[in-house]
Amino acid sequence: MATETFEQYSARLLSLSAGKDGLTVLATTAPRIGTLIARCTPDDLRWTTSPSRWSIAQIVAHLADAEIVGAYRIRLILAAPGTPLQAFDQNEWARTQHYENRDARASLALFARVRSAQLQLLRELTDEELDRSGMHAERGNESIRHLVALYAGHDLNHLAQIERLRVERDSAAARSPEFAAAPVKAEIDATTLDKLDVRVGTIRAADPIPATDRLAVLTVDFGDRTRSIVAGIRTERSSLASVIGAQALFVLNLAPKTIRGHLSEGMLFDVGFADGLQAAFAQPEWPMPDGVRVG
Repeated sequence: MATETFEQYSARLLSLSAGKDGLTVLATTAPRIGTLIARCTPDDLRWTTSPSRWSIAQIVAHLADAEIVGAYRIRLILAAPGTPLQAFDQNEWARTQHYENRDARASLALFARVRSAQLQLLRELTDEELDRSGMHAERGNESIRHLVALYAGHDLNHLAQIERLRVERDSAAARSPEFAAAPVKAEIDATTLDKLDVRVGTIRAADPIPATDRLAVLTVDFGDRTRSIVAGIRTERSSLASVIGAQALFVLNLAPKTIRGHLSEGMLFDVGFADGLQAAFAQPEWPMPDGVRVG
């Protein structure tokens, strides 16, 4: 199979984004991936048809790394127009960073955070700043405006790959690939909602409960107190170590109960479980003091 030249590669990506608003494409990629993988299990995300074809987990890991590289390049260009832009071998990055073992949802979270910051910067740039350029080691002179179009095409290229993998995997499993929102529940009085004590806490430790597939005991710091909370989070993550240090929302005024021999003094307030999805933490937009209330 013939390998694309750098010129052919750039032309193909630019053809995908031609006629489209680059910033709009960049803004919709992370949410689109989130929708596409909402029903995926970890096995689905690592599934592929051959060793030479990236899985969804590998694609999303690549997108996260490429976004970090792009963010750095754009900042270099802004500060020092004409600066050299080092190339990177995406296949070597995939091999040496073990993309095949990456947690796709963690990669997506990283990609979304960096992309959000990138979009905020790009939207503030003047025409003169967008036309500043650097010298790519393989592709030559590239302006920030050109990079926006190139990254938009890059997004569309990999989105199409993810969509094809989903269709192939879902066809084999005979299931629906897309999420559909449930109807809104019946109205409640505001005082009913006020009765819930939902607070931000930081997970300081996470230990599996033996003889269970999903359950773990979380040690959660709420500022003036630490509580043990049992949560079924193990199947959503490659390891419990990934949640240590993370902030999440917890309901604290439920009656304590014992689950599989472990005291649970609250409930993790997550997103997705009620809809049969791989559940995610509900988290503050930026770090908040432990124990701060939601409302």
